[in-house]
Amino acid sequence: MPIANCVISPSCPDGQGDLIAQWSRASRQSADHMTVNLIKAHQQGQPYAVVATLYLPSIWSSSAIIRLQEGLALALTQYYAIAASDVIVLTQILDSGRVVEDAESVFWGL
Repeated sequence: MPIANCVISPSCPDGQGDLIAQWSRASRQSADHMTVNLIKAHQQGQPYAVVATLYLPSIWSSSAIIRLQEGLALALTQYYAIAASDVIVLTQILDSGRVVEDAESVFWGL
Protein backbone atom coordinates (compact mmCIF):
# COMPACT_ATOMS: atom_id res chain seq x y z
CA MET A 1 0.00 0.00 0.00
CA PRO A 2 2.64 2.62 -0.54
CA ILE A 3 0.61 5.65 -1.63
CA ALA A 4 2.25 8.93 -2.64
CA ASN A 5 0.34 12.15 -3.17
CA CYS A 6 2.62 14.47 -5.10
CA VAL A 7 1.89 18.17 -5.48
CA ILE A 8 3.63 19.32 -8.65
CA SER A 9 4.55 22.93 -9.36
CA PRO A 10 3.21 24.23 -12.70
CA SER A 11 6.80 25.18 -13.58
CA CYS A 12 7.92 21.54 -13.28
CA PRO A 13 8.74 19.93 -16.64
CA ASP A 14 6.51 17.15 -17.97
CA GLY A 15 7.37 13.72 -16.61
CA GLN A 16 8.98 11.03 -18.76
CA GLY A 17 8.60 7.27 -18.48
CA ASP A 18 6.78 5.10 -15.95
CA LEU A 19 7.00 6.69 -12.49
CA ILE A 20 5.76 3.56 -10.67
CA ALA A 21 8.39 1.40 -12.38
CA GLN A 22 11.10 3.96 -11.55
CA TRP A 23 10.00 4.08 -7.90
CA SER A 24 9.86 0.29 -7.68
CA ARG A 25 13.39 -0.05 -9.08
CA ALA A 26 14.84 2.75 -6.94
CA SER A 27 13.31 1.37 -3.73
CA ARG A 28 13.88 -2.30 -4.56
CA GLN A 29 10.21 -2.98 -3.73
CA SER A 30 7.43 -4.59 -5.76
CA ALA A 31 5.24 -2.17 -7.73
CA ASP A 32 2.17 -4.37 -7.14
CA HIS A 33 0.48 -2.11 -4.58
CA MET A 34 2.16 1.25 -5.29
CA THR A 35 -0.04 4.23 -6.09
CA VAL A 36 1.06 7.73 -7.09
CA ASN A 37 -1.35 10.66 -7.39
CA LEU A 38 0.06 13.65 -9.27
CA ILE A 39 -1.63 16.98 -8.53
CA LYS A 40 -0.61 20.23 -10.28
CA ALA A 41 -0.96 23.18 -7.92
CA HIS A 42 0.36 26.66 -7.33
CA GLN A 43 2.40 27.07 -4.18
CA GLN A 44 3.92 29.85 -2.13
CA GLY A 45 6.95 29.86 0.13
CA GLN A 46 9.79 27.35 -0.31
CA PRO A 47 9.91 26.68 -4.05
CA TYR A 48 9.93 22.87 -4.29
CA ALA A 49 9.06 21.50 -7.73
CA VAL A 50 7.50 18.44 -6.05
CA VAL A 51 6.12 18.04 -2.52
CA ALA A 52 5.29 14.38 -1.93
CA THR A 53 3.41 12.90 1.01
CA LEU A 54 4.08 9.18 1.32
CA TYR A 55 1.65 7.00 3.27
CA LEU A 56 2.96 3.66 4.55
CA PRO A 57 1.53 1.02 6.88
CA SER A 58 3.27 0.63 10.23
CA ILE A 59 4.08 -3.00 9.44
CA TRP A 60 6.98 -1.94 7.15
CA SER A 61 10.49 -2.20 8.63
CA SER A 62 12.58 0.95 9.14
CA SER A 63 14.93 -0.08 6.32
CA ALA A 64 12.02 -0.63 3.91
CA ILE A 65 10.56 2.76 4.85
CA ILE A 66 13.88 4.46 4.12
CA ARG A 67 14.19 2.64 0.77
CA LEU A 68 10.63 3.62 -0.20
CA GLN A 69 10.93 7.29 0.70
CA GLU A 70 14.42 7.73 -0.77
CA GLY A 71 13.40 5.66 -3.81
CA LEU A 72 10.38 7.92 -4.33
CA ALA A 73 12.56 11.03 -4.17
CA LEU A 74 15.02 9.55 -6.67
CA ALA A 75 12.24 8.37 -9.01
CA LEU A 76 10.65 11.84 -8.97
CA THR A 77 13.97 13.51 -9.83
CA GLN A 78 14.45 11.10 -12.73
CA TYR A 79 10.84 11.26 -13.93
CA TYR A 80 10.80 15.06 -14.02
CA ALA A 81 14.53 15.52 -14.77
CA ILE A 82 14.95 17.88 -11.81
CA ALA A 83 17.51 18.26 -9.03
CA ALA A 84 17.14 16.34 -5.79
CA SER A 85 16.94 19.69 -3.98
CA ASP A 86 13.68 20.38 -5.87
CA VAL A 87 11.91 17.40 -4.23
CA ILE A 88 10.76 16.89 -0.65
CA VAL A 89 9.13 13.69 0.61
CA LEU A 90 7.14 13.70 3.85
CA THR A 91 6.37 10.23 5.21
CA GLN A 92 3.27 9.42 7.24
CA ILE A 93 3.15 6.03 8.99
CA LEU A 94 -0.38 4.62 9.35
CA ASP A 95 -1.30 2.30 12.21
CA SER A 96 -3.29 -0.87 11.66
CA GLY A 97 -6.99 -0.09 11.42
CA ARG A 98 -6.42 3.47 10.15
CA VAL A 99 -7.07 2.58 6.50
CA VAL A 100 -10.47 1.86 4.96
CA GLU A 101 -10.54 -0.05 1.67
CA ASP A 102 -13.64 -1.51 0.04
CA ALA A 103 -15.66 0.09 2.89
CA GLU A 104 -13.87 -2.01 5.53
CA SER A 105 -11.09 -1.17 7.95
CA VAL A 106 -7.81 -2.86 7.08
CA PHE A 107 -5.79 -4.51 9.83
CA TRP A 108 -2.25 -5.86 9.43
CA GLY A 109 0.09 -7.75 11.66
CA LEU A 110 -2.66 -9.77 13.33
